[in-house]
Amino acid sequence: MIINKLQTTLAFILLAGFTLSQGTVDRDKFCSHDQDLYDRYQTDANFAREVDSVEQVQNAHLASYKESSNRAGTIYYIPVVYHVLHEGGAENISDAQIKSDLKDLNDTYRKRNANVGAVNPAFSGISADVEIEFRLAQKKNDGSCFSGITRTYSATTNTGGNGAADAVKLEHGDFPGNKYMNIYVAKNIGGAAGYTYRPGPPFYADMRNGIHVLHTYVGTIGTSTQTGYNTTISHEAGHWLNLAHLWGNSNNPGLSSNCSGDDGVSDTPNSIGWTSCNTSGVSCGTLDNVENVMEYSYCSKMFTNGQKTRMRAAVTSGTGGRNNLITASNHTATGIFDDILCRADFEAEGESVCENKPIQFYDNSYHNATSWNWSFPGGTPSTSNQQNPIVTYNNPGRHNVSLIVTNASGTISITKTQYMRVLPDWGLAMPFTEGFEITESQFEDSWETIADDTNSWSLNSANFSGSNSAMLRNYTISDGQESEIVSPSLNLTGNTAVNISFKYAYARKTTSTGESVQFLISNNCGESWVIARGLNPTTAATNSEFFPTSNQWGAQNITINNSFYSSNFRFKIKVSNGNGNNFFIDDININTTVGIEKVEGLTDLNLYPNPMNNNATVSLNLSKESEVSVSLLNTLGQTVRTIASEVNLNQGEHNMNIEKGNLVPGIYFLSVNLNGNRKIEKLIIQ
Repeated sequence: MIINKLQTTLAFILLAGFTLSQGTVDRDKFCSHDQDLYDRYQTDANFAREVDSVEQVQNAHLASYKESSNRAGTIYYIPVVYHVLHEGGAENISDAQIKSDLKDLNDTYRKRNANVGAVNPAFSGISADVEIEFRLAQKKNDGSCFSGITRTYSATTNTGGNGAADAVKLEHGDFPGNKYMNIYVAKNIGGAAGYTYRPGPPFYADMRNGIHVLHTYVGTIGTSTQTGYNTTISHEAGHWLNLAHLWGNSNNPGLSSNCSGDDGVSDTPNSIGWTSCNTSGVSCGTLDNVENVMEYSYCSKMFTNGQKTRMRAAVTSGTGGRNNLITASNHTATGIFDDILCRADFEAEGESVCENKPIQFYDNSYHNATSWNWSFPGGTPSTSNQQNPIVTYNNPGRHNVSLIVTNASGTISITKTQYMRVLPDWGLAMPFTEGFEITESQFEDSWETIADDTNSWSLNSANFSGSNSAMLRNYTISDGQESEIVSPSLNLTGNTAVNISFKYAYARKTTSTGESVQFLISNNCGESWVIARGLNPTTAATNSEFFPTSNQWGAQNITINNSFYSSNFRFKIKVSNGNGNNFFIDDININTTVGIEKVEGLTDLNLYPNPMNNNATVSLNLSKESEVSVSLLNTLGQTVRTIASEVNLNQGEHNMNIEKGNLVPGIYFLSVNLNGNRKIEKLIIQ
């Protein structure tokens, strides 16, 4: 095909916006960088001459490559680094999600994707194994070992662009574009799902000549909105290796004028560009290759042999430094075949779970362990040789997790002490009160705090009543970071009404802010959450650090819907910082109305004195003969003292003694089991 000269030239500077699904992604949007380069080509004669010169070199190399006798049979390996730009939110995706993305990328380029067999028979004969593989780098540019993934806290996650590369370089060092294919994962990149630069100006082998992608278009797990095989990165890597869209070099599919454009590949029929999966579609007089990775059709499955030749020519060309990536010396420098274990590491879906609820663990060790030996004290299974096992805990408390990984280079291990917090499935009984008149260690045992910043939640002497409140020192936390305080598991079953009240104090630094504070509730021990209320500031904004006076506190009273009356109810406060100030909470009370007698046979239960020093008395008044067990639990639901074990007691009053003994001061819970039912009372030991 004869292609318009300006369109061909712009192939080297085209910013390829790729959209796989609807939602917040704008389908046909040119990003600002693209327009800047377009304008520059038209107005800057020196830049235009540079682009034209590079085009001639690239075309000459492609023609030479097509004539060479050794155009296939050799696998070209490209070192890859994923750079995650984040502000502490969902965009800070897991290693597992990234690895799922890399698998899809390699499966597509090596024709291993399971759906390639379903390609329209008219094109199955030219469906290509591109013989290019992508491997996570194992060494930084300075030679130090790393995972092939960097994480950078930066506001550039909201914009993408060249600032993302600059932010990564500032924190992690240089990753030259002629040594690594750099992939930047972000929250927002200007309306497209992904984009990149073709080989050539303006960046050549600069770190900024990389691929930018939304976190929701990475892999098929975690935050990804994609299912089956995700070809977003495959599409962008195609552009990075000098492929155009099948309709040419615009980001605007579906236009009849696209039939006069072309992608420079002989075996891809001209197309107007598809945004739906019509595998029998004809748009320019011939059957279209709708399932091609360089379409927008939502059913991408294949590259053609012609596209294979063009990409392999690009990776052997000096334009943009692509040919250096595949050299043995660069493979040694980036360590892609070293597989030396230099770190054992893992993560779980979360660091708290209710008993009898399964939780997934992920191996994040590097590099390329071949065997795994997990230890899960208190869990089922208690050991595992799987890479990413699923574990269920049956015992409340904090549990260690250990992992030993091995490959041919050796063995390395890690133990995370008290890593997994397991909450009792039945929860604490009502009524529930918390005034934070406790020690810091008791606070840490009772309340789960989650924060992106080390300046998290703690006790503070600023209070509505008593001596303490719980405080988030939000004044010193960077914008965009999230902080949560999460309640213990609570048992709301058997109630006809539940009301949560609390006092809080909160200010912002300025009146103009994007900050949010939310009160959320869960009926499944924190597996999922629903926003019950947003919380507004209780006083005027102040640029100085906020500590409340008595008249700067506000009150909240929230009625809980009966669909949340579960045995493992939890609530939390979530602060998403945006130019905010400190937050305080005090005097939490959960008041309930009981519909039926919750413990049959128990007329009255008294626990005194409370708080206790050395001794306390438990007084039970039974309406009938009953089998009774009484025990003392810590804040994690673990039994620390058995007071009575399955004893038969007659109708009437019975008194039992609790001795402090070796129990440390703190919060405990008296558990009374009567005829298979349970009653809980809080006990404070001084």
